[in-house]
Amino acid sequence: MRESHEKETYFYWEKMVIKGENPETIAGYINSMIFRSWQRCLEKKLNPEKPIAMRLPEPEIKARRKHYQRLIEVAAPFLENLYRLVKGSGFVVVLLDKEACILELMGDQEILNRDYHFQIGEFWDEETKGTNAMGLVKIEQKHLQVYATEHYCRANHWLTCSAAPIHGENGEMLGILDVSGDYRRAHAHTLGMVVAAVQAIENQLRLEAAGAEITRSYNNITAIIDSMSEGLISFDKYGQITKMNHVAVKMLGIAAEDCVGQPINKILGLPGIIDNLLTGQRAINDQEVFLDTNHGRLQFLLTGRPIMDQERKIYGGVITLRAMKSVQRLVTRMVGARAQFTFDDILGHSPALRRTIQTAKAVALSMSSVLLEGESGTGKEMFAQAIHNASPVAKGPFVAINCGAIPRDLLESELFGYEEGAFTGAKRGGRPGKFELANEGTIFLDEVSDMPLETQVSLLRVLQEKQVVRVGGLTPIPVNIRVIAATNRNLKKEVEKGNFRNDLYYRLNVICLAIPPLRDREGDVILLANYFIQKFSSMLKLAPCNLDPATARALESYWWPGNVRELSNAIERAVNLARGKTITLEHLPEPLQLLASNGKIRETNLVSLEKYEEKLILETLKETGGNISQCAAILGIGRNTLYRKLKKYSIPIPRR
Repeated sequence: MRESHEKETYFYWEKMVIKGENPETIAGYINSMIFRSWQRCLEKKLNPEKPIAMRLPEPEIKARRKHYQRLIEVAAPFLENLYRLVKGSGFVVVLLDKEACILELMGDQEILNRDYHFQIGEFWDEETKGTNAMGLVKIEQKHLQVYATEHYCRANHWLTCSAAPIHGENGEMLGILDVSGDYRRAHAHTLGMVVAAVQAIENQLRLEAAGAEITRSYNNITAIIDSMSEGLISFDKYGQITKMNHVAVKMLGIAAEDCVGQPINKILGLPGIIDNLLTGQRAINDQEVFLDTNHGRLQFLLTGRPIMDQERKIYGGVITLRAMKSVQRLVTRMVGARAQFTFDDILGHSPALRRTIQTAKAVALSMSSVLLEGESGTGKEMFAQAIHNASPVAKGPFVAINCGAIPRDLLESELFGYEEGAFTGAKRGGRPGKFELANEGTIFLDEVSDMPLETQVSLLRVLQEKQVVRVGGLTPIPVNIRVIAATNRNLKKEVEKGNFRNDLYYRLNVICLAIPPLRDREGDVILLANYFIQKFSSMLKLAPCNLDPATARALESYWWPGNVRELSNAIERAVNLARGKTITLEHLPEPLQLLASNGKIRETNLVSLEKYEEKLILETLKETGGNISQCAAILGIGRNTLYRKLKKYSIPIPRR
């Protein structure tokens, strides 16, 4: 049967290929795929008597084998198994790339000696060897067999080639597997063996790809876990730890190998939280916890999730830990709790100011408490920020709180924080106070003299013990803070009056800095005035103004009860009114105009400062029709300060 097929095919091959007879007369007598291949070979004018030898140079062979190294390695054991089945029967097993170039082969010496075209680097495509199974698989991309005289070249009529394409995990053709040998020894199941071997190779490729993908995914997850800024701990359904990232190891101060396999409750001591996760009662979001670690008792935010399978059954869980210190640093940075000013920003050449700056620079290097005393508007907060930026905690937060601006009932919770349920309206989960937010930094207590006595007791305890207990809480929270307090009153006199605790005064007054008022800073008024002119002109996109000489004298002669703040307000007003022209007396605030026009500025040295202050307040109240807000703004002081001065000088509060 096979012999007759071989002779019949040869008959038509000779008519079409050798004699060049009309192909239409032959088309129905041979396999259509073979017929189309013969036609292509004739169109390309291939010599049927001599196939073209085309072998790559050795460097290119080496490069191509390196490119297909994975395919060669995966296919190698299957080539060996296939060759064992045909060994000794004059066959060769061939692995080719998708271009039909031989990458690897195993064969009997008999066939290798007979056909020198069977060697690594040789092409067996249709363009060089005519019709053959390997070349046809490249074109048709399906398994097939080319038998004896079906080959286009006479030199290959003794062969039977059985080949199949090898596809990758994504369906693309990677290469070709072929078994070739003497057609008289060909077995009916040879093509079936090739197809089975190809399926095994493809399965192995898919398996390795899946394994590689699993490895990549595992490595990606590991990289993500290890790059997290939070500590991560995973555990199985029995609560045994399965993984810890290096951040968790560092946070807890323990080795990972000592924890993996251990009960998580033994390591963390949080049975309620872990049980809730494993029973699926609820996920946990940013719950505040305290853990006893090898670094001491530390505060964390804990987030946890159960891990479920496809059937929604819990088989483990994962928690993340964020050190409260880092959370607080982030919060304070986001809400702007940073010091902007340095000592270079404090302008002035007067001896009084320079002495204060030199002292402040010296004390900034320590962590000792500082008390800043000075009138309103002298720049106490600017000094506080400069001290912070020159201190050992300069990289930490700078948190300021005005003790006189917060209702007495809320001040303690603002300073020290509160726990959930501490009072009506307390937020769920509680809230850290300013001392916690300022940890590893500086807290600035402005108007500290206005602090209620009961809050002073709590503040003293924090300063002595260096730990905070939130309102409604029991757990002490360690804090490392530099305290800077400020007041515009004589704090020693407040102690004598019983308005301020004596022990707290001495705790705060480790180093006292008296900020000089502007009237005592000889020569600084014009320097500051010119600075403010440049600043406000730039803000308003105006040309810088000049100061009229009479206006400059008025500025230098004025007492400035509101100090630098009052001067800043006066110059801002003047720049707005002058609109880039020379600043004259008419551009100054009304009290300055009034005093200058009456020649009273020069008389200020003839009366006591207190008398002058009282007179100035009375005149400004008169000019503003008794409007407290306008009067305070013109004087450059706060409303609360103005009320205290009205009480001090027994000036009746105007009723409108």
